[in-house]
Amino acid sequence: MRNWFSMKVVEDDEEDPDKKKNPFAEIMIFDAIGTSFFGEPTVSAKSFIDGLAELGDVPEIKLRINSPGGDVFDGVAIYNALKNHKAKVTAHVDGLAASAASFVAMAADHIVMPSNSFMLVHNASGFAMGQADDMRAVASDLDRIDKSMTATYVARTGQSAARVRSLMKEDRLMDAAEAKELGFTDEVSKPVKLAANYSLALLPKAAAERFRAETGKGQGDPPQPAPEPQKPEGQPVVPPVSPPPPQPQPSSSDREAAIQTITDLCVLANAPARIAAYVRANTPVDQVRKELLDLRADASVLPHHPVAPQKTADQWGKITDKINARAKK
Repeated sequence: MRNWFSMKVVEDDEEDPDKKKNPFAEIMIFDAIGTSFFGEPTVSAKSFIDGLAELGDVPEIKLRINSPGGDVFDGVAIYNALKNHKAKVTAHVDGLAASAASFVAMAADHIVMPSNSFMLVHNASGFAMGQADDMRAVASDLDRIDKSMTATYVARTGQSAARVRSLMKEDRLMDAAEAKELGFTDEVSKPVKLAANYSLALLPKAAAERFRAETGKGQGDPPQPAPEPQKPEGQPVVPPVSPPPPQPQPSSSDREAAIQTITDLCVLANAPARIAAYVRANTPVDQVRKELLDLRADASVLPHHPVAPQKTADQWGKITDKINARAKK
């Protein structure tokens, strides 16, 4: 079970009993918020709110954020819980506050961004399957979510609704200086060393590329395997019995494209629960496609839509090939 936040009560000057203690709560959100985009089990926003209540009567909350975003409804629940808390809330964007994470930051009384940190705002997005009426209903829901988020950003920044809608529509990735100019943060502090422990696949492609370019190679990418230990000089080197062939490491852009393609294929096959396992195992796209086609052939595993025309495996393969080609552009 992935836990995307941590909380604790910190006592100032604990080592000096003669000094007055000033307790505060430290909350860290350093991963994707709430329900997983890839279907893996995670703790819920309810767990966050329950933990917030267990902190007790603290006068101050220091909220540290380094997150690519996540579930919008969980973000709204967290925003409301922090906004209604009687403690003074100070948010520190340690690396990135994107999407739902930027929305959570808006609940703070004071927002601080180091000069090398970023904030991203964009419109809500989601998947839909079904008839035309189902698609229209989801589109209407997204419009209502965007309207609510726009109102929150407008209230916090003082910008016009038209300006905020424009920023959201373009997936605006703001550095600290721009965020300060536009009212999304109150203070720009000294730069800090950034460390990301999440995949940038949740971000729009252009925003992910800019974040990676400006924060250094590897920021937000899956960790690379540790190098082989070096043999001391003068010691005989014994080769392994069956040395594995070297495996090329995919680039971060190829990895993100593969994740997006796997996600599209699983959603198309009505099997979103398989996304996390495929991503963790680095399963090749061709193998994912074959397994999903095999599953689709078994009506007991993947029931077809009652009004959708039946398609052959070749036709379905052409559709997924288009998805794969689009992801590699």
